[in-house]
Amino acid sequence: MKGERRLAWPARVHDAITLVGYIGAVVCLVVIVSAYSYEVGARYFFAAPTTWASSLVSYMLVLMVFLVMPELTRARSHIFISILLDSMPARRALWFQRVTFVVAAFACLLASWFCFDATVQQFMRGISTVNEWGMPKWLLSWAIPYGLFSASIYFLRHAATLTSYQTSEAV
Repeated sequence: MKGERRLAWPARVHDAITLVGYIGAVVCLVVIVSAYSYEVGARYFFAAPTTWASSLVSYMLVLMVFLVMPELTRARSHIFISILLDSMPARRALWFQRVTFVVAAFACLLASWFCFDATVQQFMRGISTVNEWGMPKWLLSWAIPYGLFSASIYFLRHAATLTSYQTSEAV
C-alpha cells in the first residue's frame, strides 16, 4: 500500500506530461490540416502554390506522431493482436500479456536510447534539415526519444498493474 502511494505522484506527473503532449499533437494536426487547406486553395484557386506547406506538414507530422504515442499507449489504443492469448487459459494469458508489455517496454527503451543519442549528436554537430526551412534537426528529433521513452514507462505501468487478462474486446 505504501509503495503504491509513493508511485502515485510520479504516475500523475507522467499522465499530466502525456496530456500536454496529446494537446500538442492535436495542435500539430490542426496546423497540418490548415497548411494543406491553404496549399490547395492557393494552388488551385490562385495558381500560387506555396513553397513552405510541404515542409511544415512534414515537421508537424513527426511531432504529432511522437507526441501522441504516449497517450495511445496509456489508453492501450496501440495495436493488440490477441488471437493466441484469447485461446489460452486466463492465468497463462495474463502472464504472457505481462511479458509482452515488458518486452515492448524494453524495445521502446532501447529505441529511445538510440534516438536520444542521435538527437544529441544532431545538436552537438549543428546538423540542419535540408529543405527551404533549414532548421536544427534536433528541434524535431527530440519528440522521438520522448515518445518512445514515455510509451515504455506506460508499458511497464501496464505490466505492473495488470490484475487479470484483458481481451482485445475489453480494451
